[in-house]
Amino acid sequence: MPLYAIRREVGDVTPDEIDAAALRALFCAVEYDGLRWVRSYWDRDQGILNCIYEAQNAAQIQEHSMRANIPCDDVHEVTEILPGTYISDSPTPVRAPALATNTPLPAALS
Repeated sequence: MPLYAIRREVGDVTPDEIDAAALRALFCAVEYDGLRWVRSYWDRDQGILNCIYEAQNAAQIQEHSMRANIPCDDVHEVTEILPGTYISDSPTPVRAPALATNTPLPAALS
């Protein structure tokens, strides 16, 4: 299932308002096949809630947001990258092609 990042400009809201929005999102999500709220990060100072969802497509996220009465200012597909992909308990990293083959890193990553 594709993974999406959603930026929600919530403004100056209280924890109770965040809780209410979260409950609306959960109650509405059951009406959409494949839609799953993965996690969210609330930047109180900026008034922004960044969410990660699994969904069939971006339109499904937008429709769910409208139905739950929560903002959906930007939504785009993303790819998850986890540290465990690159490090593990074993002495050999799980994936380290640039290091193992002496391939130079792209300029943006070096």
